[in-house]
Amino acid sequence: MHVPQELVDHIVDDLHDDTPSLKSCSLIARTFTSPAQTLLFKKIEILPPKPDAQGSRSRDSLCQRFHKILTLSPHLAPLVYELHIVLVGSETSFDSDENGRYLQARRAPWIMSDGILSLVLPLLNIKRISLLENSPGEWNGSGSFSMNWNNLERDLQSALAAVFSSPTLESVHLRGIVVQSPAQLLSLFSEATYLTSMSISRIYFTQKYHRRDPWPELRPWYPQLQSLFISELFSDSSSHYLLHPRVDLSQIISLTIATDWGGAEKMIEVILSLKHLQFYLSNRTRTPLHSILTPTLSSVHLFTQDLPFSMPSIFISCPPESRLEKIILEGPTRPFRSEIADSVINSTIGNLSALRTVEIRAYLSDKSDPPFHEWAAKVRSALPSLVGRGLLTFMEIEGVDTDTAPHDGWK
Repeated sequence: MHVPQELVDHIVDDLHDDTPSLKSCSLIARTFTSPAQTLLFKKIEILPPKPDAQGSRSRDSLCQRFHKILTLSPHLAPLVYELHIVLVGSETSFDSDENGRYLQARRAPWIMSDGILSLVLPLLNIKRISLLENSPGEWNGSGSFSMNWNNLERDLQSALAAVFSSPTLESVHLRGIVVQSPAQLLSLFSEATYLTSMSISRIYFTQKYHRRDPWPELRPWYPQLQSLFISELFSDSSSHYLLHPRVDLSQIISLTIATDWGGAEKMIEVILSLKHLQFYLSNRTRTPLHSILTPTLSSVHLFTQDLPFSMPSIFISCPPESRLEKIILEGPTRPFRSEIADSVINSTIGNLSALRTVEIRAYLSDKSDPPFHEWAAKVRSALPSLVGRGLLTFMEIEGVDTDTAPHDGWK
């Protein structure tokens, strides 16, 4: 019986998130092999080598196996659209003793001494690349155990530089890297003119603050950035280096910025087309909300340690011509004891004629706090102006370490 290829493709596509089934499909028949392999190799994740019984890194790493597959089956290389490289991850124990000292000795990421990745990268023409340090921020707060760009083996540095400067690169995500200066960091991507998405966090500079190389006056950088994520939590400050007349941010639609630096509003000022903003409202900087809630925004997502204070502040700070459709407030549970918040919202909500949803995402601030559903019920009773209009929704965030909040999504 002949099964039309269109039906086979549809069956396989429905299994896009079921890796074991896709592997079985790739072996079942020739008509299934190609669509299954396309999905299996679209995104490749390379994890750190797991230590052996003696604590040394295994010689049979995922990177080595991937290189072997590409060597034996070169037709698979063009299928790789995204490469996700974990610098530090589940192979490392982040457990600590009663004095807060880590039980496992910390060391530089595997990529600093592994030569196989430099052989893998030239075989690919990837559109998206991630190099991520999946560790608690305080585990490597100074960047001593991050990937140090200038100490990479020369072949790997050249291979990564070729990926970063590729005109076909669309997205880059870096979390945990040491470079000499902001100018060096940006210069890695100066030729990636079709770059539409950039995410940088846990970036450290070896040059002292007042001696960092500036962006060259005569060197423009005109990427096609539509989405930009910058986190300066557990990181050196980098966002203000993008505020250079030769760096073009004009096409950004979505901006996520978490910083204790008080000039984040300057970045928002130059992004005239901004529609989606995620912002970490630091207790130290207290950035005025009216400076970031621009009329073009259709959604805003604020992380705050003070939900009861931030809720009415948003409504007061929105301009009369606001196009906001969605407001998300995220942070620890705090009691809404005052009726002032609701009266402020009720008197200013007329400025937000496009508003459709106000969502509160919260986590228990202390283990002794009442259950989330009880807290949410009290908030509902304190905000009848939103409840009566059918605008208020809730989401409980679980697994957040309140000692290091905000959670990993903001790091």
